[in-house]
Amino acid sequence: MTASPILRRALRAAKPVLLNSTPKLTSLELFAGAGGLAAGVHAAGFDHLGLIEWDDYAVETLRRNFTILGLPKERILHADAREIDYSQFSGKVDLLSGGPPCQPFSTSGSHGGFNDERNMFPVFLDAIRHIRPKAILIENVKGLTRAKFSDYLSYIKLRIQFPFAEVDHAAPWQDQLESLRFCSHGDFPSSDSYRLDVRLIDTADFGVPQRRERVIFMALRSDLATTPRPPLPSHSKSALLNDQWVTGEYWKRHKMDPIDPATERDNKLRDDLQLKLLSGDGTLPWVTIRDAIQDLPVPVSRGETPQILNHVQHPGARIYPPCHSGSFPDSPAKALKAGTHGTPGGENILRSDSEQVLRYFTTREAGRLQTFPDEWEFLGTWGACIKQLGNAVPVRIGEVYARAIKEQLLTAGGIKRNVRTI
Repeated sequence: MTASPILRRALRAAKPVLLNSTPKLTSLELFAGAGGLAAGVHAAGFDHLGLIEWDDYAVETLRRNFTILGLPKERILHADAREIDYSQFSGKVDLLSGGPPCQPFSTSGSHGGFNDERNMFPVFLDAIRHIRPKAILIENVKGLTRAKFSDYLSYIKLRIQFPFAEVDHAAPWQDQLESLRFCSHGDFPSSDSYRLDVRLIDTADFGVPQRRERVIFMALRSDLATTPRPPLPSHSKSALLNDQWVTGEYWKRHKMDPIDPATERDNKLRDDLQLKLLSGDGTLPWVTIRDAIQDLPVPVSRGETPQILNHVQHPGARIYPPCHSGSFPDSPAKALKAGTHGTPGGENILRSDSEQVLRYFTTREAGRLQTFPDEWEFLGTWGACIKQLGNAVPVRIGEVYARAIKEQLLTAGGIKRNVRTI
């Protein structure tokens, strides 16, 4: 499957961006889902040449929000990423981004990994070779870093670094890995290899009101002569605890009495905090659920018209202690989950400290926890909307990483930072 005629004409007109002449950079995204990463990349100043997604409901959502993404509907390709002719994008893409389906590597999935038919990393890795973008941004689940997948993670890293290595791409990945391990940057022209940074982040550390641990791959083509410099965390748990239990600013901001810690351990932590100034590192407090949704009206029941898009209450919330017990309002939410048939039991639930109130997050509230703008409309059944949100990349993560990439592409240089990678 190839691009539409309109997209092909747009691609023919698109010229490689000159880094010293214009800040408008181009991007192409695979596995776009409901558009979280795409919205963030667009907000950072990139012009999408195409968004590729195969799920019917996700494509409907992307097309409903095409004006926010700043692209014609024709550039939203409802297609199987395995069937795209990526050579048509060669020389036109500054940033190649995407989140290959995470289910093969998720701790809550089938753990099939590289044997799972949903594993789309090979598709993305092949796209790099055909497109030769200046920069690469990939998001995936923490489960990819488990010991059982360590060799496959090494394979992914080396395929990104050396996409033009002479390996038999039809051979099993284990055989390719053995050949790739002998590669070095000196073996290739600088335009044929990439400098790579891979790290595990918690999205709450970047201002997302959700504890969502994800692996981020950030790579720059070697001929740019710069090492990838990922954005540094801007928020912290210590700053939130300082606002709650040392200065009390959090409770003053919400015009409410403090909700005392529930356990002896929490009380001890509060006492320890009073002996330290934990906000001295300059980070902002983690954003909590209360921070994120406090100004929303009461959600309406099914069948009623909401004041705000997608703000409808779905009934039947239940928790299943000890693990599947929902999220408390004065912390970031637990990671939203897609579920197999909609909201998974015991998750994606807001609970009160009295444990008397339990309810599912509305689609709009979940959208805020994923930092989508309120005007972003999710289409499909309740289960389809939750699946889209559970699989999404938070918009803010896409934006902060894309801004870091844009800065480096435009300057094509910089000072190397000492960072811990995985």
